[in-house]
Amino acid sequence: MKFVLNKTYYRGNVYEWNLPTGWSCPFAYECLVKVDKKTGKFANKSNAYKCYAAAAERFPGVREMRWKNYEHVKNGNPIIIPADARAIRVHMSGDFFSQEYFDTWMELARNNPGVEFWAYTKSLNYWVARIDTIPANFILTASYGGRHDYLIAKHNLKNVIIVAHAGHITDGRPIDTNDDYARMPFINFALLDVNTKGKRKQKKQTKK
Repeated sequence: MKFVLNKTYYRGNVYEWNLPTGWSCPFAYECLVKVDKKTGKFANKSNAYKCYAAAAERFPGVREMRWKNYEHVKNGNPIIIPADARAIRVHMSGDFFSQEYFDTWMELARNNPGVEFWAYTKSLNYWVARIDTIPANFILTASYGGRHDYLIAKHNLKNVIIVAHAGHITDGRPIDTNDDYARMPFINFALLDVNTKGKRKQKKQTKK
């Protein structure tokens, strides 16, 4: 079991808890990518956009860490957050793969009221099942592109859309570049598709 301290992307020192992409995402659809645990071979099943977190799993050390975390919690072992943690991004890669696992994180938040937790999720059925008991220090954002998107409007869930560029945003929502909006309640926002940006950059370089 391992948390990763990320001092560069987020505001402040933030610990990340990560699981293998795809394998731990039971309701992913538009972004679904699975990376073989042993070989690192990518199975890209995405439609609208590719899961950005999968790219790092080309490195054996990253795959090993994420799979160890996954196996740890699937086997019912406790998650022990770092003693100095004040902010935790749950699932920079991966998602809530069962109701029991979702409930584990809600209980961790309740037991650690001085720690800020947040997560993007497509496991909206697990969220909705506990919608009236989510701790105030755990901010959830529904990520469009999953198999339960209909629950977003039905329950007015805080949400995010993935867009190729800012011009595709039609409702005035802001673009998040470092998870600031993901950490705030009640704000819907957008993320730019980093894979699209990479493709554009590559095309420009090819034309030169």
